[in-house]
Amino acid sequence: MVTEQTFKLSGRKVAIGLSVVVAALLLLFAWQAWTASRALISARDHADVVQQRLTAGDFAGANRELDDLKSKAHTAHSRTSGPLWDLAKHIPYFGRNVGAVQTVAAVLDTATRINAPIALQLTQAVDEGRFKPVKGQFDLAEIHRLTPSVEQAAESIANASIALDKLRPGQLIFPFNDLVGDLQDQVDKARASATATGKAFELMPQMLGETSPRSYLLVIQNPAELRSTGGLPGSISILHADRGKLTMGWQGSAASVNGFTAPAVKLPKDTEDQYGPTMATDFRDLNLTPDFPEAAQIARAMVARSQHVTVDGVVSIDPIAMAGILAGTGPVTVTGGVTLTAANAVPLLTNQTYQSILNPGLQDSFFASAARNIFNAVTAGQGNQDQAIKGLATGANEHRVLLWSANSAEEAKLANTAVAGDLTTAPTSVPHVGLYFNDATAAKADFYLNYRASVAAVDCRQHGAQDYRATVSLSSKVPASYSNLSVYVLGDGTFAPRGTIAVNLRLYAPYGGSVTGMEVDGVTHSVTADKHEGRQVAFLPVSLKPGQQVVVTADIQTGKGQTGTGVFDFTPGMNPAPNGVKIDSACN
Repeated sequence: MVTEQTFKLSGRKVAIGLSVVVAALLLLFAWQAWTASRALISARDHADVVQQRLTAGDFAGANRELDDLKSKAHTAHSRTSGPLWDLAKHIPYFGRNVGAVQTVAAVLDTATRINAPIALQLTQAVDEGRFKPVKGQFDLAEIHRLTPSVEQAAESIANASIALDKLRPGQLIFPFNDLVGDLQDQVDKARASATATGKAFELMPQMLGETSPRSYLLVIQNPAELRSTGGLPGSISILHADRGKLTMGWQGSAASVNGFTAPAVKLPKDTEDQYGPTMATDFRDLNLTPDFPEAAQIARAMVARSQHVTVDGVVSIDPIAMAGILAGTGPVTVTGGVTLTAANAVPLLTNQTYQSILNPGLQDSFFASAARNIFNAVTAGQGNQDQAIKGLATGANEHRVLLWSANSAEEAKLANTAVAGDLTTAPTSVPHVGLYFNDATAAKADFYLNYRASVAAVDCRQHGAQDYRATVSLSSKVPASYSNLSVYVLGDGTFAPRGTIAVNLRLYAPYGGSVTGMEVDGVTHSVTADKHEGRQVAFLPVSLKPGQQVVVTADIQTGKGQTGTGVFDFTPGMNPAPNGVKIDSACN
């Protein structure tokens, strides 16, 4: 017979038993969390050492560290898996931190098993010179051999980025907020790099003429005289690619393909309304538009009519990116016995030559010599190829290296990459903001222009539209003694007083969005409502006297449903800065 006392005793035993079980589960969870956190911290330390070993060229040591890194990452992943963690991540507030740790551990485990070994393999291949051209000849077989691994790494890191983007560091407790935020930034950079590398490996053999010869127009843009895509198109060359061998042929300048009495192409009405007809008649103005594919097709048409050469694509680069390449190749000697180095290339090619050489023909010869000799150094495999590739990659990340292909399938694969330079001209869930400059002095005064720009999300509206605030600070570094600067640098006063920097600023709202307000130095300024390729364009002329600073702010509303992370693109100027910058969402 069960008495009340027996029932109470049994109840107490059950309660004690449950308490013991719960306590044991909590202890197990705590132990797993502690060992996982220790493993994650240790994995981060090993990752730093792997990078140090790679930088030092110690690939054996890097592989040893990578083995330890894999072990720690796998430990963290295994400790954060299972029913306890799956249950805990549904607990209000606390659960989001548990879920974040699970995601981080899983991403690190995958990255160390798949991405890190492939990255190490590629780094070692570059270090051993397996991609280094010999007399202009690239080893296409080696590129084909490594392409599957490169594509696997790109897919893996893209999936990792998608998983991490769902986490919100600001909603997590310390130290998970810092850990997740740092990892998001690192994976985002790695994703961009892996995607670019994957595209390059996929397209390189065909674009280097593996199955049929190719010709490309190489354009050097000068950011000392700004154009939307970077700078004035100056020195130009024709590159030939045949079965992996790359050579440089004809060279000229913008003057070589000018003299059109009629447009080389028919401009779309909105492009002509926004930028005028000279885009199609004057090679120097073809990239007034920020849409590089549009500018490249105009350049192709002009060269076909003036030089009777039909190119298969257009490549653009500027002196800042060229200086990055020279950091790898080492110095080159050009016309007049001048030595170009990573340190002096930018001031020489964008400013000093216009002071020391006052004959336009001799200027063109100097720039052509610089382009050819840097090209020769690269295709000869001169210097440190790894450093040269890093310089080129940095230039691409800053949108100083652009590529357009006349092959529609290739161009489709280039779309939305760092080297595409394309405008977003269709409805999309990702809000894109663009800030572009065109010089208004017809000189090289923009060498002295510094500008910094940023865009931040400030509010999330109904229907998923976001409010952005853009801020642009422009300052003139024209020296007080500017009177001794040449007419090529500051102009003759026709378009702007000597010593004045004058640029036309255009702010592109996201597709479906609008610029709702603008201020200049705190004073309200009217907003134009022009459109280019379906996007509103706010136009603002800016003039700066020597030493003057101007701050422009603008309020922007995205299109409906654009709730995600945005992208901010801008004209690359004289100052190095990452481009295609993320705009954190206000809706998530």
